[in-house]
Amino acid sequence: MTREIAVSLASRLCAGGMAKPPIIAAFRRSFYNSTSFLDELYTSEDADDALIAACTANEAGLLFDEIARDVHVVAPTLPDFVALSHIRHAVVVTSDHTTLIYIAPTLRDIAVLKTHLPQSQDIVARLRITTPARLSEFLRLYYERALADNAVNIVETTSRGFSARIVVTGRQGILLGLLTASILFGLVLAPSCLWFIVHMLFSVFFSGCILLRLLAMRAMVRRETRVLPTVPAYKLPVYSIMIALYKEADVVPQLVRAMTKLNWPRSKLEVTFVCEADDFATIAAFEDQKLPYGFKVIPVPGIGPRTKPKALNYGLQLSRGEFVVVYDAEDRPHPNQLLEAWQRFSAGESNLGCLQAPLVIANAHEGWLARLFAFEYAVHFSGLLPWLARNGLVLPLGGSSNHFRRSCLEGVGGWDPYNVTEDAELGTRLARRGFHVEMLSLPTIEDAPTTTDVWLPQRTRWLKGWMQTWLFEMRHPKQFLRDLGFRRFLVYHTLMAGLIVSSLLYPLILVFIAYSGLNLILDNAAAADRGILVYDCMNITMGYLSFHALGKRSSAGKEIKGSILRVVPFYWMLVSVAAWRAVKQLYTQPFLWEKTPHRPAAARESPDPSR
Repeated sequence: MTREIAVSLASRLCAGGMAKPPIIAAFRRSFYNSTSFLDELYTSEDADDALIAACTANEAGLLFDEIARDVHVVAPTLPDFVALSHIRHAVVVTSDHTTLIYIAPTLRDIAVLKTHLPQSQDIVARLRITTPARLSEFLRLYYERALADNAVNIVETTSRGFSARIVVTGRQGILLGLLTASILFGLVLAPSCLWFIVHMLFSVFFSGCILLRLLAMRAMVRRETRVLPTVPAYKLPVYSIMIALYKEADVVPQLVRAMTKLNWPRSKLEVTFVCEADDFATIAAFEDQKLPYGFKVIPVPGIGPRTKPKALNYGLQLSRGEFVVVYDAEDRPHPNQLLEAWQRFSAGESNLGCLQAPLVIANAHEGWLARLFAFEYAVHFSGLLPWLARNGLVLPLGGSSNHFRRSCLEGVGGWDPYNVTEDAELGTRLARRGFHVEMLSLPTIEDAPTTTDVWLPQRTRWLKGWMQTWLFEMRHPKQFLRDLGFRRFLVYHTLMAGLIVSSLLYPLILVFIAYSGLNLILDNAAAADRGILVYDCMNITMGYLSFHALGKRSSAGKEIKGSILRVVPFYWMLVSVAAWRAVKQLYTQPFLWEKTPHRPAAARESPDPSR
């Protein structure tokens, strides 16, 4: 019966003024994609949603009507983290106490309505047809406060209270106080002994980071782009893309172009641009674009912290995809990246919760800072993360190009809205809940900051978030150890704590090397100081060399032109400045999200995205 209804609906659309070619194309796509003819009609270029809905109403023998803003919604109610986009009806009570039922029907729904409504004239008088987009937007506005509250609180209610909302617990505060008091007593009673113990302890973390790089380099395999087999469109599920933006009006045209290049059936692709409600410039930039079907802008109300993870939690409740990927405003993902991710999920086990695509920097030629940033990404995404993934270790996810099973993402509670490096924290939480994270081969092209005034706040935010993550993961260290197991627990702390400690102490080690070297020249150095000096010199030298060697082993690192090794000492000094700035912010402004501005990259020469 649905076929007859589709033919009849097509005739009504032609009579209503819709051209025949898009109607015929919608029929074809519904066959090849195994989708609804109605959904394909809405995806047609220049589709008139009101005309489609009005003809649908005529076909069903009902009225097409707008939903009034002053009604009270009886159903659906809003459970935690519901996907409102899946809901196709709303029961409302108007101001004059009339009950109305608004629906965005499928062809099957129309068939049921035509069969049973003639015997239910009371229901016919109450039924109204609307478009899926209007129904979704109406429900979003009606439940805006509840959606925002869910976005803020969901991680704490689903993940055993683990959130960065509390920076340091009372017990942790006592331990930090005792540690500080012990150091002060040591400075008074035995300063040289204290210096030796603390120095060697922290140096071990520095050595641990070097060891991880060497292990990753030893096990590195050449990244090969997989040849993706042809997949019939009807087998593909709905895929949701979420992009959180704030003050990004300049890159909106580039971003929309990048999303339209993705190889995925349009009727099964949902692209959500999540913007702050008061970011009028960015929202206006989207209004100036001709957004395809499935591309929508969602304003996020100013409730709770103004952070990217809160915005993503809000958007997740309004998306409908079986799989979800997060991109950044300046991203240009490989057109086939979604296909690779879906095939990897399909071939993997059910506990494969996330896939991380490698991030490749396009503008390494724009100065020494961009060059070092690009090289650092090559070390991280082509060297360290693949090694961690192959060995089943904890992956600190990158903030972009994370592909998730929706069920997995909702099961762990989404993102922590109070963590300013939500990606690394989510990777840890996934591991604790028994999910695996693996790497993709097809990359996403990004741009690096080119000036320190842009780079420094971004790196401060990353390091502050890693500190937040380490602190709340260590609230219950025994449970953390049980969740991860000894091997993953040890590597996690070597990586996470090692990164924080080495970033903070890097300049102090350089000062000690200079001071001890001077004493050695003047023959004033003690034997213990000489031993520490040798250890520090080996640490620093191996740190530089292991970083450089791991990056150069990767295909992305080999393509970066210009000096690397000579500039690494200065780059790491900048990292240390950001680390100390992060410590200050962790105390004074723990939830401050320092925005990284982006600019269009259309005129730049980008690396080959197929690599």
